[in-house]
Amino acid sequence: MRPDPGVLAAFGARADPVPLPGGEGTAWRAGEVVLKPAGDPRVARWTAELYRDLGLLAGRDHGFRVPRPLRAAARDGAARDGAARDEAAGDWVAGGWVAWQWLPGQPASWAGVSPFWPRLIAASRAFHAALAGRPAPPWLGRDGSPWTAGDQVAWGERDPGSVLAAAPGPLAGQLRGLLAALRPVRLPSQLIHGDLGGNVLFSPASPPAVIDFSPYWRPAGLALAVAAVDALTWGGADPAILGELDGEPEIGQLLARAHVGRLVTEVVSRRGDQGGLDTVARTGRPVTVLILARLALG
Repeated sequence: MRPDPGVLAAFGARADPVPLPGGEGTAWRAGEVVLKPAGDPRVARWTAELYRDLGLLAGRDHGFRVPRPLRAAARDGAARDGAARDEAAGDWVAGGWVAWQWLPGQPASWAGVSPFWPRLIAASRAFHAALAGRPAPPWLGRDGSPWTAGDQVAWGERDPGSVLAAAPGPLAGQLRGLLAALRPVRLPSQLIHGDLGGNVLFSPASPPAVIDFSPYWRPAGLALAVAAVDALTWGGADPAILGELDGEPEIGQLLARAHVGRLVTEVVSRRGDQGGLDTVARTGRPVTVLILARLALG
Protein backbone atom coordinates (compact mmCIF):
# COMPACT_ATOMS: atom_id res chain seq x y z
CA MET A 1 0.00 0.00 0.00
CA ARG A 2 1.38 3.36 -1.07
CA PRO A 3 0.80 6.52 1.02
CA ASP A 4 -1.70 8.76 -0.73
CA PRO A 5 -1.14 12.47 -1.46
CA GLY A 6 -3.15 13.51 1.60
CA VAL A 7 -0.88 11.53 3.90
CA LEU A 8 2.23 12.92 2.21
CA ALA A 9 0.92 16.46 2.60
CA ALA A 10 -0.01 15.89 6.24
CA PHE A 11 3.57 15.01 7.11
CA GLY A 12 5.15 17.64 4.87
CA ALA A 13 6.62 15.10 2.45
CA ARG A 14 7.10 16.70 -0.97
CA ALA A 15 9.07 14.05 -2.86
CA ASP A 16 7.52 11.09 -4.65
CA PRO A 17 7.54 8.07 -2.31
CA VAL A 18 9.66 5.04 -3.17
CA PRO A 19 9.43 1.68 -1.38
CA LEU A 20 12.17 0.82 1.09
CA PRO A 21 13.67 -2.67 1.18
CA GLY A 22 13.66 -4.87 4.25
CA GLY A 23 11.21 -5.42 7.08
CA GLU A 24 7.71 -6.32 5.94
CA GLY A 25 8.02 -4.27 2.77
CA THR A 26 5.51 -1.63 3.88
CA ALA A 27 7.80 1.38 4.44
CA TRP A 28 8.21 4.23 1.95
CA ARG A 29 10.74 7.03 1.70
CA ALA A 30 9.72 10.45 0.44
CA GLY A 31 12.80 12.64 0.53
CA GLU A 32 13.79 13.05 4.18
CA VAL A 33 10.59 11.40 5.45
CA VAL A 34 9.96 7.68 6.02
CA LEU A 35 6.30 6.64 6.14
CA LYS A 36 4.94 3.38 7.58
CA PRO A 37 1.45 2.00 8.23
CA ALA A 38 0.55 2.89 11.80
CA GLY A 39 -1.07 -0.41 12.78
CA ASP A 40 -2.58 -0.06 16.25
CA PRO A 41 -2.74 3.72 16.86
CA ARG A 42 -2.07 3.27 20.60
CA VAL A 43 1.18 1.49 19.85
CA ALA A 44 2.14 3.98 17.15
CA ARG A 45 1.62 6.99 19.43
CA TRP A 46 3.42 5.36 22.35
CA THR A 47 6.40 4.48 20.14
CA ALA A 48 6.57 7.99 18.73
CA GLU A 49 6.60 9.51 22.19
CA LEU A 50 9.23 7.04 23.39
CA TYR A 51 11.52 7.86 20.47
CA ARG A 52 10.87 11.58 20.90
CA ASP A 53 12.21 11.25 24.46
CA LEU A 54 15.12 9.00 23.47
CA GLY A 55 16.08 11.51 20.81
CA LEU A 56 16.92 13.99 23.55
CA LEU A 57 19.54 11.52 24.87
CA ALA A 58 20.84 9.97 21.66
CA GLY A 59 23.91 11.12 19.82
CA ARG A 60 27.61 10.57 19.53
CA ASP A 61 28.21 10.80 23.28
CA HIS A 62 25.54 8.19 24.03
CA GLY A 63 26.52 5.60 21.42
CA PHE A 64 23.35 5.40 19.37
CA ARG A 65 20.98 7.39 17.19
CA VAL A 66 17.20 7.20 16.80
CA PRO A 67 14.98 8.75 14.12
CA ARG A 68 12.74 11.62 15.17
CA PRO A 69 9.02 10.93 14.91
CA LEU A 70 7.16 13.49 12.80
CA ARG A 71 3.79 14.95 13.66
CA ALA A 72 1.11 15.40 11.05
CA ALA A 73 -0.01 18.87 10.03
CA ALA A 74 -0.99 21.05 12.98
CA ARG A 75 -3.58 23.80 12.91
CA ASP A 76 -1.13 26.07 11.16
CA GLY A 77 -0.72 23.46 8.43
CA ALA A 78 2.97 22.73 9.04
CA ALA A 79 4.28 19.29 9.96
CA ARG A 80 6.22 19.28 13.23
CA ASP A 81 9.09 17.14 14.36
CA GLY A 82 9.38 15.17 17.59
CA ALA A 83 10.55 18.17 19.60
CA ALA A 84 7.16 19.87 19.21
CA ARG A 85 5.24 19.82 22.47
CA ASP A 86 2.77 22.69 22.16
CA GLU A 87 -0.96 21.98 22.09
CA ALA A 88 -1.27 23.22 18.52
CA ALA A 89 0.80 20.31 17.23
CA GLY A 90 -0.94 17.63 15.21
CA ASP A 91 -1.21 13.91 15.88
CA TRP A 92 1.52 11.30 15.37
CA VAL A 93 -0.90 9.32 13.17
CA ALA A 94 -2.57 10.54 9.96
CA GLY A 95 -4.68 8.49 7.59
CA GLY A 96 -3.43 5.26 9.15
CA TRP A 97 0.25 6.22 8.68
CA VAL A 98 3.14 7.39 10.85
CA ALA A 99 6.21 9.28 9.71
CA TRP A 100 9.82 9.35 10.81
CA GLN A 101 12.96 11.28 9.99
CA TRP A 102 15.06 9.43 7.42
CA LEU A 103 18.51 8.55 8.80
CA PRO A 104 21.55 7.64 6.67
CA GLY A 105 22.93 4.16 7.17
CA GLN A 106 22.53 0.55 6.11
CA PRO A 107 21.81 -2.71 7.95
CA ALA A 108 24.85 -4.96 8.27
CA SER A 109 25.47 -8.38 6.83
CA TRP A 110 26.05 -10.85 9.66
CA ALA A 111 27.82 -13.46 7.52
CA GLY A 112 30.96 -14.92 9.09
CA VAL A 113 32.37 -12.78 11.88
CA SER A 114 30.98 -9.40 10.91
CA PRO A 115 33.07 -6.33 11.77
CA PHE A 116 29.79 -4.64 12.69
CA TRP A 117 28.98 -7.12 15.45
CA PRO A 118 30.94 -5.31 18.23
CA ARG A 119 29.26 -2.04 17.21
CA LEU A 120 25.83 -3.68 17.47
CA ILE A 121 26.67 -4.95 20.96
CA ALA A 122 27.84 -1.51 22.10
CA ALA A 123 24.81 0.22 20.59
CA SER A 124 22.42 -2.25 22.22
CA ARG A 125 23.97 -1.71 25.64
CA ALA A 126 23.81 2.06 25.27
CA PHE A 127 20.25 2.00 23.93
CA HIS A 128 18.98 -0.27 26.71
CA ALA A 129 20.72 1.79 29.37
CA ALA A 130 18.70 4.75 28.08
CA LEU A 131 15.50 2.66 28.29
CA ALA A 132 16.10 1.47 31.85
CA GLY A 133 13.45 2.64 34.30
CA ARG A 134 10.75 3.27 31.71
CA PRO A 135 7.45 1.51 32.46
CA ALA A 136 5.86 -1.14 30.28
CA PRO A 137 2.81 0.05 28.33
CA PRO A 138 -0.47 -1.55 29.46
CA TRP A 139 -1.07 -3.26 26.10
CA LEU A 140 2.30 -5.02 25.97
CA GLY A 141 2.03 -8.79 25.46
CA ARG A 142 -1.67 -8.72 24.61
CA ASP A 143 -1.61 -8.59 20.82
CA GLY A 144 -1.87 -12.34 20.25
CA SER A 145 0.81 -12.23 17.55
CA PRO A 146 3.14 -15.15 16.73
CA TRP A 147 6.04 -13.12 18.16
CA THR A 148 4.24 -12.66 21.47
CA ALA A 149 3.37 -16.36 21.53
CA GLY A 150 7.01 -17.28 20.99
CA ASP A 151 8.20 -14.93 23.72
CA GLN A 152 5.65 -16.20 26.24
CA VAL A 153 6.43 -19.86 25.60
CA ALA A 154 10.14 -19.12 26.00
CA TRP A 155 9.54 -17.53 29.40
CA GLY A 156 7.10 -20.11 30.74
CA GLU A 157 4.06 -17.86 30.46
CA ARG A 158 2.23 -19.99 27.88
CA ASP A 159 1.83 -23.75 27.67
CA PRO A 160 3.86 -25.12 24.73
CA GLY A 161 1.60 -28.12 24.14
CA SER A 162 -0.29 -26.83 21.12
CA VAL A 163 2.94 -25.60 19.52
CA LEU A 164 4.70 -28.93 20.01
CA ALA A 165 1.68 -30.72 18.55
CA ALA A 166 1.77 -28.49 15.44
CA ALA A 167 5.54 -28.77 14.88
CA PRO A 168 6.96 -31.55 12.68
CA GLY A 169 8.91 -34.21 14.57
CA PRO A 170 12.45 -32.83 14.16
CA LEU A 171 11.38 -29.31 15.09
CA ALA A 172 9.32 -30.50 18.05
CA GLY A 173 12.35 -32.49 19.21
CA GLN A 174 14.52 -29.37 19.15
CA LEU A 175 11.96 -27.43 21.14
CA ARG A 176 11.60 -30.16 23.74
CA GLY A 177 15.36 -30.30 24.19
CA LEU A 178 15.62 -26.53 24.60
CA LEU A 179 12.63 -26.29 26.95
CA ALA A 180 14.07 -29.05 29.14
CA ALA A 181 17.32 -27.09 29.45
CA LEU A 182 15.70 -23.86 30.67
CA ARG A 183 16.42 -22.73 34.21
CA PRO A 184 15.23 -19.66 36.15
CA VAL A 185 16.80 -16.39 35.04
CA ARG A 186 17.29 -14.00 37.95
CA LEU A 187 17.82 -10.77 36.08
CA PRO A 188 15.69 -7.61 36.20
CA SER A 189 13.32 -6.98 33.32
CA GLN A 190 12.91 -3.72 31.46
CA LEU A 191 11.76 -2.44 28.09
CA ILE A 192 13.89 -3.97 25.34
CA HIS A 193 14.04 -3.98 21.55
CA GLY A 194 13.32 -7.59 20.65
CA ASP A 195 14.34 -7.44 16.97
CA LEU A 196 17.65 -5.62 16.72
CA GLY A 197 19.47 -7.64 14.05
CA GLY A 198 18.02 -6.00 10.95
CA ASN A 199 16.95 -2.79 12.66
CA VAL A 200 20.28 -1.15 13.39
CA LEU A 201 21.69 1.07 10.64
CA PHE A 202 25.42 1.65 10.36
CA SER A 203 27.09 4.74 8.94
CA PRO A 204 30.84 5.49 8.96
CA ALA A 205 30.41 8.97 10.38
CA SER A 206 27.71 8.40 12.99
CA PRO A 207 26.75 6.07 15.85
CA PRO A 208 24.47 3.15 14.94
CA ALA A 209 20.82 4.07 14.47
CA VAL A 210 18.20 1.93 16.23
CA ILE A 211 14.92 1.85 14.29
CA ASP A 212 11.58 -0.04 14.24
CA PHE A 213 11.20 -0.61 17.97
CA SER A 214 9.74 -4.03 18.90
CA PRO A 215 8.88 -3.77 22.61
CA TYR A 216 9.24 -6.61 25.10
CA TRP A 217 9.56 -6.64 28.90
CA ARG A 218 12.59 -8.85 29.48
CA PRO A 219 16.22 -8.68 30.69
CA ALA A 220 18.28 -6.29 28.59
CA GLY A 221 20.66 -9.04 27.51
CA LEU A 222 17.86 -10.85 25.69
CA ALA A 223 18.04 -8.21 22.94
CA LEU A 224 21.58 -9.30 22.09
CA ALA A 225 20.69 -12.98 22.46
CA VAL A 226 17.89 -12.61 19.89
CA ALA A 227 20.20 -10.72 17.54
CA ALA A 228 22.79 -13.49 17.87
CA VAL A 229 20.26 -16.28 17.28
CA ASP A 230 18.91 -14.50 14.20
CA ALA A 231 22.42 -13.96 12.84
CA LEU A 232 23.33 -17.62 13.39
CA THR A 233 20.06 -19.01 12.03
CA TRP A 234 19.42 -16.81 9.03
CA GLY A 235 22.45 -14.56 8.57
CA GLY A 236 25.24 -17.09 8.09
CA ALA A 237 27.13 -15.87 11.16
CA ASP A 238 30.07 -17.82 12.53
CA PRO A 239 29.46 -19.25 16.05
CA ALA A 240 32.59 -17.35 17.10
CA ILE A 241 30.39 -14.24 17.47
CA LEU A 242 29.08 -15.70 20.72
CA GLY A 243 32.50 -15.11 22.27
CA GLU A 244 31.70 -11.38 22.28
CA LEU A 245 28.74 -12.13 24.58
CA ASP A 246 30.55 -14.21 27.17
CA GLY A 247 30.41 -11.37 29.68
CA GLU A 248 26.63 -11.03 29.47
CA PRO A 249 24.94 -12.36 32.64
CA GLU A 250 23.00 -15.60 32.07
CA ILE A 251 23.84 -15.52 28.36
CA GLY A 252 23.37 -19.27 27.90
CA GLN A 253 19.83 -19.17 29.24
CA LEU A 254 19.06 -16.00 27.29
CA LEU A 255 20.27 -17.62 24.06
CA ALA A 256 18.11 -20.68 24.75
CA ARG A 257 15.04 -18.52 25.35
CA ALA A 258 15.77 -16.42 22.27
CA HIS A 259 15.97 -19.56 20.13
CA VAL A 260 12.80 -21.06 21.63
CA GLY A 261 11.00 -17.79 20.98
CA ARG A 262 12.06 -17.68 17.35
CA LEU A 263 11.25 -21.35 16.69
CA VAL A 264 7.81 -21.08 18.31
CA THR A 265 7.09 -17.94 16.28
CA GLU A 266 7.87 -19.86 13.09
CA VAL A 267 5.60 -22.76 14.10
CA VAL A 268 2.70 -20.43 14.91
CA SER A 269 3.07 -18.28 11.79
CA ARG A 270 3.68 -21.20 9.39
CA ARG A 271 0.90 -23.57 10.46
CA GLY A 272 0.13 -25.91 7.57
CA ASP A 273 3.30 -24.96 5.68
CA GLN A 274 5.13 -28.28 5.94
CA GLY A 275 7.93 -27.28 3.58
CA GLY A 276 8.54 -24.04 5.45
CA LEU A 277 8.61 -25.79 8.82
CA ASP A 278 11.02 -28.40 7.48
CA THR A 279 13.33 -25.55 6.43
CA VAL A 280 13.06 -24.00 9.89
CA ALA A 281 13.94 -27.35 11.49
CA ARG A 282 16.93 -27.85 9.20
CA THR A 283 18.21 -24.29 9.61
CA GLY A 284 17.59 -24.16 13.34
CA ARG A 285 19.20 -27.47 14.22
CA PRO A 286 22.86 -26.30 14.24
CA VAL A 287 21.88 -23.40 16.50
CA THR A 288 19.99 -25.74 18.81
CA VAL A 289 23.00 -28.06 19.04
CA LEU A 290 25.33 -25.13 19.69
CA ILE A 291 23.18 -23.64 22.47
CA LEU A 292 22.58 -26.98 24.20
CA ALA A 293 26.32 -27.70 24.10
CA ARG A 294 27.09 -24.32 25.71
CA LEU A 295 24.53 -25.00 28.43
CA ALA A 296 25.96 -28.45 29.07
CA LEU A 297 29.40 -26.88 29.61
CA GLY A 298 27.87 -24.54 32.21
